[in-house]
Amino acid sequence: MTGRMDASPPVTGGVSFLHDARRADPDRFFCALFMPSAARMAAMVLIAFNHECTRAVATPASWAVAGPMAGLIRLQWWRDVLESGNAQRHDTAAALLGLMARGGVRRETLDGIIMARECELDGLPDRAAWQASMLDGAGGVQVAMAQAAGFTDPTQLARIRLMGGIYAVGALVRHLPAVLRTGRCPLPADALAAVGLTRDGLRTGQATPIQIATLRDGLRQQGREWLEMVREGPRLPRAALAAGLPAVLGLRDMRGHVGGDGDASPRGVGDRLAVMGALLRGWV
Repeated sequence: MTGRMDASPPVTGGVSFLHDARRADPDRFFCALFMPSAARMAAMVLIAFNHECTRAVATPASWAVAGPMAGLIRLQWWRDVLESGNAQRHDTAAALLGLMARGGVRRETLDGIIMARECELDGLPDRAAWQASMLDGAGGVQVAMAQAAGFTDPTQLARIRLMGGIYAVGALVRHLPAVLRTGRCPLPADALAAVGLTRDGLRTGQATPIQIATLRDGLRQQGREWLEMVREGPRLPRAALAAGLPAVLGLRDMRGHVGGDGDASPRGVGDRLAVMGALLRGWV
């Protein structure tokens, strides 16, 4: 029993989505190449959709003028698209609605991705709210890819959701200073307060290397906890594991060396080999 149905048909107009996904999110793009062929282009559409949602929260210039309103308006546009079924001549929206219409992706999964970004804009008051945002957002992207590959088993999807969270944690460890410089603050208020920071303060100031290091340690701890939960269950089917492969990069980011003010070195052969090795082993 794999909890898998037939994958959704390929998405038309896929060349542009391949290009956009590779440019916007090279990590997920590379991992998506190992998805079943029938779901691969759907994964590219989902990467493009997630990129649009992420852009809505990375608005440092408009934040000074309108606060979170500009981002919330952009996210509401996507909510309206999903609710109305009107793509408004937007290529990504049209492809996303096509996936929904064919049953390739569940509406509530996409709503969760949007909600996660809205919560980030509103502010994440505590660890529980932050965990939900990470798992509904980054975790939801990987769940949507698994759904596009035909997987429906709730237990399998829950583990893939955790794997998406692991990737997001690792990405924050890797890129935290750069993420904060974009105007985003995807961290809970209680974690910030513990190191003497506030969300509004981060938008006008800069965290010290020691504060960044402490925040990264907390992220690593969360990633380890989620990894333990993932490994409690049996091995996932190969196609389901492929939907969670970004977790492999997240784990490497959690373990890698990063400086207080900069980011880690660019992806290399070792990262690609680690992803392929995990798929061959059937385990992260």
